[in-house]
Amino acid sequence: MAVTALAVVVASLAGMFSSKAAYATPGVSFASTVVARGQLGADMLFGAPGQSVVTRRISVKLGKRVVRKTVKLTVPTIQKAIACDAATPCVTAFQTATEQPGGTTGWHTHPGATFVAVAQGEGTLYTVTGSTCTSTKITPGSGFIQLPTDVHEVRNEASVPLVVYTLYVLPAGTPNTGIRVDQPQPTQCPDIH
Repeated sequence: MAVTALAVVVASLAGMFSSKAAYATPGVSFASTVVARGQLGADMLFGAPGQSVVTRRISVKLGKRVVRKTVKLTVPTIQKAIACDAATPCVTAFQTATEQPGGTTGWHTHPGATFVAVAQGEGTLYTVTGSTCTSTKITPGSGFIQLPTDVHEVRNEASVPLVVYTLYVLPAGTPNTGIRVDQPQPTQCPDIH
């Protein structure tokens, strides 16, 4: 009871101090169906390539003398989207989605790695990247990936339905209703609704 009361107070205070309401943005004229699911059995890591700077102290022997120096190296890394193994199993879900002209997916994320292929129509993928709002045109035969941290929306700004096929790699136990996580309107993309 005390926890519930505290949650109500915190929620009320957050609303009082917010300058603008941050409502979830559900899709409009957008329908999707999960057509298959499967358990992954192998150890895998899904992610995006990146780079990191690492600092190392090295020693080089020059005759009787040892020279020590600290160096910085740029090394390739992987920004982890999801890792699957026996301790943290993953499942796949395959989905087909159709977005009517003028439709939108609404702003959302996914709890795992997402791979999308465009089958029909054209659209614009809007993604929040740091403090910027980026847009990418998508057309038949194109595809894109998304990490769990990518807040995004796809809009059908054409005159024919947009059809996409998606493969999700998700944490085991993710229900079909948990594949999409609604997000509030990002401040980085104020004019994209």
